Amino acid sequence: MKKLAMGLFLVLGLASFAAQNNIEVKAGYDFGGKYDIDDFSGSDKVKNGAFEVGAEYRYTMTSGIEVGAGIAYQGHKKLKDSNTVEGFDSIPVYATAKYNFDTGSSPVKPYLKADMGYSFNTNDFNDGMYYAAGLGVSYNNFNAELMYKENKSKIDTWWYDGNLNYKRVSLGIGYNFGF
Repeated sequence: MKKLAMGLFLVLGLASFAAQNNIEVKAGYDFGGKYDIDDFSGSDKVKNGAFEVGAEYRYTMTSGIEVGAGIAYQGHKKLKDSNTVEGFDSIPVYATAKYNFDTGSSPVKPYLKADMGYSFNTNDFNDGMYYAAGLGVSYNNFNAELMYKENKSKIDTWWYDGNLNYKRVSLGIGYNFGF
């Protein structure tokens, strides 16, 4: 919980120093990601899809380019055919970059986006890198995006020692608050 609070204060602290701010509140869902597990004989598929909620602060650098930071809570599901591997949830804190395409006076604006940061993982799984890349579209202050995301993790127990990374394609929606 302390890590989550520190990340939130980081995002909010950055927001207080800029004049061209956007704070986006967002939610997302993945339709059945998978765990990338070293030397595991069972299925790497998950039982159901998973969700996430988060917030991002972005500063407009130049026309079309925004940079900033974000934090999210990502719930991941258990493995489909495993009673021993629970899986994990993540709280990534990350830097983000967004390129908005110039569409003139049209309220519909497509964009490309990338995130990179550090993921704090639950259930005794080691923390690791987090990254995402994708595309989206903005209409007025509403965003819809499709992104590939991965949370890196490692586990070291008496019965297993290796990587356990969660990969998925996520569909997200958000709303921008401009300041």
